[in-house]
Amino acid sequence: MAQSAARDALYSRVLQRYPDCPELPALPASSVKWSEADFGLFIESMGLIAPAGQDVCDVDVEEATPTYAAGESHSQNVHIKGMSSAEACLVIPSQIYMEDLSPAGLNIESILTKFDRCRAAALQTICATNLREMADGFGVGILLSDLCLLIESPAPPALISAATVESEIDLPRLPLVPSWQRLVDSSGGVACSATFGQLLVDLKTTRLSTNQEAYKQLKMPCDRIFGRDIPNKVTLAVRGALAEKLGKQHPSQGRLFTPNAFYKGRYVVAPSDCDTYNTLYHPKVPSVCEHACLSTGQKFCLGSATAFFSRFLAPLPPGLALRVHMFVETRADRGARCMYIFEEEHKLGSCALCAFAVYGGPVPGVLYNEEVEACSQKSAQWLLKIEQTLTSGGKCDSAAGWDISQVHAQNGDHHPGYTENVIEKMLAA
Repeated sequence: MAQSAARDALYSRVLQRYPDCPELPALPASSVKWSEADFGLFIESMGLIAPAGQDVCDVDVEEATPTYAAGESHSQNVHIKGMSSAEACLVIPSQIYMEDLSPAGLNIESILTKFDRCRAAALQTICATNLREMADGFGVGILLSDLCLLIESPAPPALISAATVESEIDLPRLPLVPSWQRLVDSSGGVACSATFGQLLVDLKTTRLSTNQEAYKQLKMPCDRIFGRDIPNKVTLAVRGALAEKLGKQHPSQGRLFTPNAFYKGRYVVAPSDCDTYNTLYHPKVPSVCEHACLSTGQKFCLGSATAFFSRFLAPLPPGLALRVHMFVETRADRGARCMYIFEEEHKLGSCALCAFAVYGGPVPGVLYNEEVEACSQKSAQWLLKIEQTLTSGGKCDSAAGWDISQVHAQNGDHHPGYTENVIEKMLAA
């Protein structure tokens, strides 16, 4: 009772600094441990961020995890699954809404957004911290370097059905903070799975962090809550399994990525595409790729997306004009497999983002190791250098992880609003 009274008094005092603050969610039970700064963070985030306020004792994951973690409130229990194993994960209940489904299956943008919310909740619950606290306390942040999502089931979960999001975090060595997530339907089947390459970075220098204290702040509670903090034979076996999972590659198809068509479109990053860090919000990338495809008049992206990969190479702020180079391999039994290269319009030869999408492919979705390796800055810049060979009717042999000997000549820019004739008419008017 005394703790609650002291908490309420401190909360009321901090709340007085925000006279225009609307009604906020109820304080969680863990708020009795909050400091004045914690209450300020809760209010400034409109209740979206609940500081962990945790100490070294055992953590009640249900209490520590926000009930809105997956984007909506829920009545099921948050819990740890697979304790003391390489598959240990935080299970957060969710639900499938209209926004999560598309005409062709799962809406990848919406699912990635759901995953992002649950990763933030997992960081708070599992590692007893959040990005704001890491930035303020250690001057570090977590940078997403790449993501991969695979559709695992031919039929998506039903509308307004229960689901869960399983989130794994591992901290094998500085600066790696990899994460794995799965969307599980009401029958226990995996609807889709995703992996996220994450890196600890120094916010001041924007370089990879070497801050061991910051890394330890994440690693120690993570190991403890997943039951792998005590050095024994079981823990060593789990560590070995985690290392194997981290190093696991995509299956090989035994040949290079071999597109047979090339298109060039345009895209301008919209403010609604971006997050608070003034760059393209990563769940938006699949939709941006679809817009780029449709800008050329092509419609291969209308097929159900069964696999998606993207590699983030540079900031993509609002208003940034991009040329989008699309190399497509189409086979009846494998769908349309498209490599997207996003080049800054006024910075020829640059590559800000690479993505690879499979539309209408087999389920479970699959990306081949050769395709992922081709989706790199080095390969993209090589392609941009020889683009003139492609657009002038020539062909080029294999190099830099690609085989483009089958790509037929394509003439000019395929975005109708950017063709030379249209622009000349606009200027003349």
